[in-house]
Amino acid sequence: MDQVFVSIGSNINPKENIAISKELLNEHFDCTFSSNYETIAEGFKGNDFINCVAGFKTTLLPSELRKTLKQIEYSMGRTEIQAGMANRVIDLDLILYGEKVIKQDNFDIPSNDIEKYLFILEPLSEIAGELFHPVSKVSFAELLKQLKAD
Repeated sequence: MDQVFVSIGSNINPKENIAISKELLNEHFDCTFSSNYETIAEGFKGNDFINCVAGFKTTLLPSELRKTLKQIEYSMGRTEIQAGMANRVIDLDLILYGEKVIKQDNFDIPSNDIEKYLFILEPLSEIAGELFHPVSKVSFAELLKQLKAD
């Protein structure tokens, strides 16, 4: 089993949709969740987001896990229009999959967003601060200190 982490975000009825997504994830996996973090929309004008990170162990392959996450998104009403920099019902992104490093079209593990955005790194550090980034070999807690200092 691999330890994985998924970022969760919503800015359409965010409190309700974050709670629903947590329930749905727990139907599939035994999850640990970070606290919820309220953040402003980045890269577009939109409603404020609620973000958090879920951690759990799985035997699913990364591609299978991504399909499961997409099924949860679509079951909650996510549409293709809600892709990219747009308001969204829910966004579930696989950001870490054990120590794996995967670089494919539109799919990077670990996610490049970990080191770019506080709304991902802060909740990740809350539940996995002692773990190390698979590429940089720096702890997530230390990466958070660095990002906050910039």
